[in-house]
Amino acid sequence: MDNRLNIAFYWHMHQPLYKDPFSGEYILPWVMLHATKDYYDMAAILDEFPDIHQTFNLVPSLIDQMQDYASGTAKDKLVDITRKRADTLTLEDKMFILERFFQANWHYMIKPLERFWELLLKRGFSGSKNDLASSVRYFSDQDFLDLQVLFNLAWIDPQTLKE
Repeated sequence: MDNRLNIAFYWHMHQPLYKDPFSGEYILPWVMLHATKDYYDMAAILDEFPDIHQTFNLVPSLIDQMQDYASGTAKDKLVDITRKRADTLTLEDKMFILERFFQANWHYMIKPLERFWELLLKRGFSGSKNDLASSVRYFSDQDFLDLQVLFNLAWIDPQTLKE
């Protein structure tokens, strides 16, 4: 008698539609960030295990949003500010960076990158508008450039970085 148990793994990948229907701008960057950090790696790791078969279900809203980012047509303030030269950032841009570019797991994504952790300590752990407004003057153009780069590096899958 064969007592083996067959298991079906079914990964359901979903994200709500973050694209504003009126402006066409992405309100939150989670599709782009998770696409670079999680979605690829989950499927790619199966190359190491050819006898394991799994099913990945990506909902249409997720696919549409990933296609926007992949084609370069996504309107996303985070992406736009990432691409700006640090010495041309406005005060509003700098406040946006201090508020949004630390939205990552501090222990697993920020702390391992020594400079990123240093910049978080400089900013402080409070994300309140008042605290950010008080700390923004202590950041140099180089600090903002480092944040623009480090935030995006932190959101790349660690295995992909190793390869």
